[in-house]
Amino acid sequence: MRWWHESIDRLHVALASRLAPQIFRHGSTSPSLEEHLAAVQLDLPELTSGRQMTLTARTLVGDLEARVQFRPGSRPTCPLIVYHHGVAEMPYDKTFRGIFRPHLPIDAHVVALGAPFHRSWRTLVTGLATLDNFVAMCAVSIALIEAVRRELAQRGAHGALVVGTSLGGFLSLMHHLFYGTADRYVPLLAGPDIAHVMLATHYRRFLAPQALAQAGHLQTLFDFRDALQSSAIHRVFPLLAAHDLDMVYAYHHQCYVACDIPVVTIPRGHITGCIAFNHLRAHLLTCAQPLLQATPGV
Repeated sequence: MRWWHESIDRLHVALASRLAPQIFRHGSTSPSLEEHLAAVQLDLPELTSGRQMTLTARTLVGDLEARVQFRPGSRPTCPLIVYHHGVAEMPYDKTFRGIFRPHLPIDAHVVALGAPFHRSWRTLVTGLATLDNFVAMCAVSIALIEAVRRELAQRGAHGALVVGTSLGGFLSLMHHLFYGTADRYVPLLAGPDIAHVMLATHYRRFLAPQALAQAGHLQTLFDFRDALQSSAIHRVFPLLAAHDLDMVYAYHHQCYVACDIPVVTIPRGHITGCIAFNHLRAHLLTCAQPLLQATPGV
């Protein structure tokens, strides 16, 4: 069935690239992710159960809006799980709802984040017109992960796990590299180098010519293989899809192998992997078990 999974990936990119304007068409340079992250200022709203909360982050490109959903555990000491969606996921909590069904068999605080520009297709198309906006979007998400982790830790949460799918998986790795304050990181269908996705896969079709002409700049911005290799690799638990044409399996698997990080593999493509909720959920629950077992009072 390899051909089926790969065909879905090809069809998705072929259709999307015809319907959407090219990204970074109005600006193909940006300060580094580190510089953007240092500039982010945000005030986390009070986390209350049962509603979606909106916040405004101040960034190098102006004010950006992000969103948060909170499902509390049964007691303050429950561990925290923070989830981040993929790029262009509409609604932003689509995969979250698939993985974290209402009765997830784990007692934890669960938070879903919505990145800037992901309110609608119109806001996304506008937001991704410049590379600067895209990097700022990533920086806001990384800073928001840390703000949520810090807030729940202050409330008594014992341990934290950060998980994301596709771009969200890459951002979970970036939180690991820039903050490293969570106990476990679970990148799903993602690796430490999204420059490879932009430049060496069929995703090239989405990039404006001026962005493709600055391949070296994109590589500098988004290739974190070396940083991952020198990090606390025992905290990273990736899952990849064997037939993925977006986050190409052979390339990203080798990125992890080079860091001595074991990889769980599922027989899917990128799109079919993103909706393989049973596989993603099983891996997440396996990774979360040590935190649950270490929770005081269990």
